[in-house]
Amino acid sequence: MTNNYRIYRRRLDLGSRINQLHSTEQLAIGILDNGTSEQLCENLSWYVSNMNYSLHVVTQEGRYDMPAMQDAYKEVTFLVFPSSSLTGEKINAVANECQTSYFLIVRSDLVLVRFDGAALFSLMREKEAPAALASLIANRDKEIVPTIRSPHLVERRLDPRSHFPTLNTPGGQNTLYTVMALGMYDRALFQRLRGFDEKIHSEYFQILDWGIRCYLLGHTVKATGHLLMQFTDRQSIIEDRSEREGFKRCYTKALSIQQIKGKNLIRTYKGFVDKDALSDEVKKRLLWLQKTDFFQLLEHWEFPPEVSP
Repeated sequence: MTNNYRIYRRRLDLGSRINQLHSTEQLAIGILDNGTSEQLCENLSWYVSNMNYSLHVVTQEGRYDMPAMQDAYKEVTFLVFPSSSLTGEKINAVANECQTSYFLIVRSDLVLVRFDGAALFSLMREKEAPAALASLIANRDKEIVPTIRSPHLVERRLDPRSHFPTLNTPGGQNTLYTVMALGMYDRALFQRLRGFDEKIHSEYFQILDWGIRCYLLGHTVKATGHLLMQFTDRQSIIEDRSEREGFKRCYTKALSIQQIKGKNLIRTYKGFVDKDALSDEVKKRLLWLQKTDFFQLLEHWEFPPEVSP
């Protein structure tokens, strides 16, 4: 993880600073600045008024007059990158700086419709708690879109299937990853899993890589109706699954280890091998840590009732 961003810290009063010395804040909210400046300001005003949690905005150099933004939003920390950056890099920055037990990732071009804090914190404190809780997503017509992902291979290519969520599922519903990274994360576990891979230059493959890694290392990602976000100006919400620089790192880490009779063995996935990832990630680390392999994950995945693998 690189730290090539500038930090404009929130301006806490003396009483707040003293209180923080003796307690760990429960939740931070990371707001990715993906919309207009008006959308960000509207969101910040809402979050400051309605959410009593640490706020972090991730934006880009030159977008705003930062001293003026600090004066207007004293409760907010701004993480400012020198140029456009990938989603994974932004979220890694939030995880590095927030110093809370959990963090919630939202965007400035959507609204937080439902946040049932008591239920979400309860799910994250369970014995078999997920690494992350994925948000349900609605479009501008308030229609829930398919945000459940299941593992799937098509002619050797990773091609997760999409399903509509089953609302009100107790404990949440297994999903392969958090669509568009929107959701609530266990910060300590996120960092133990080494966050998003910044050598993958694709939001989709960064998130897919992290989600698969969760499952292969013995964790889960759950989607829950207790968390809902809405894009107010988008009818269609589509992932860009194009194969960009570094995408083979995802394939290499996901598919290069096969577990045979309980023993992890390296079986390079022909045509989709990143040599650096194979050497630095698979052989040195994942080989000893993986609890299962992708093919077993695919075989044992509990698919929604309307579809079979």
